[in-house]
Amino acid sequence: MTRNDTINHVIIPCLYNSFSFTPENNAIVYYDCYRRRVLEPPTHIPVLEPLPEPRRDSSPSPSPSPSPSPLLSPSSEPEVSFVPETVFHPDMMSRYAYAPNKEIPDSLLCLSYIMINGSEKYETIENHYIESNRFKFELIETLRTCKPILKANKIRISEVEETLVHKPFMNLETLRAVAVCKGLSVCIVQDRKYFRCDNGAGAGAGSFILEKIKGKYVLYLAPGDLREKYLNFIYQNYWQMESISAPIRPISAYKLPDLVDISTRLGLPIAYIIPGKFGSMGTEKRKTKPELYEAIKLKVYL
Repeated sequence: MTRNDTINHVIIPCLYNSFSFTPENNAIVYYDCYRRRVLEPPTHIPVLEPLPEPRRDSSPSPSPSPSPSPLLSPSSEPEVSFVPETVFHPDMMSRYAYAPNKEIPDSLLCLSYIMINGSEKYETIENHYIESNRFKFELIETLRTCKPILKANKIRISEVEETLVHKPFMNLETLRAVAVCKGLSVCIVQDRKYFRCDNGAGAGAGSFILEKIKGKYVLYLAPGDLREKYLNFIYQNYWQMESISAPIRPISAYKLPDLVDISTRLGLPIAYIIPGKFGSMGTEKRKTKPELYEAIKLKVYL
């Protein structure tokens, strides 16, 4: 546009809000851009008529069909969302821990009775002293008929009988003899280490799990699938003792990686942290083979 063009007025509105063109907001100033003077506002300000509302029919209009996704073919099925399975944790077993009567000091004997006869029969015992003596002599008769099995598993029947008759408490070696003769599969857990008394059928949902907690043994009366999950957790994270009487072999039987793996399963540190001088960052020093072995011995025989 040139200066010679005929221009009546050039209007530059200032839209401060959405009501700039209403009659209530008529403070509009008009400028002549070329003559550089302010013009008087017109006496009449046009008001825009509101747009008419859209006509609404009584019958709703059909909604447009969604267009097929270009990534999915017409024959493809919708994606199904799966609920993730709850991660197993050993604390889940605490509600299924069965502890014998506190009045009976021999917890292993009571739990052996429950594994053989069931918890319901154990709860109906009227005189625990008489029943425990009867059960001991019953076990002795069973062991005497299974001498070949005990000999194959390197178990001395004389020592087992001595424990049942003259000792106040049943030990783990006697429990192992009972499990072998009765055909039980028992996993004994204590402080991140375990020992299996297997009857040859292997571990599974039918296996019993005993755990020593605060000096007392408990039996987990949990469903079979939950017991199987706990057994898998034990086998993957805890250390298996090869023998009850001699759980660890001489140091010459292990290599350094073997001792590192055992220490990790027992929750023992495999390195020292040497603090730095004047508050600086410390350095890590790996433990030697003798140091790892001594720490494992203290943990096992504790």
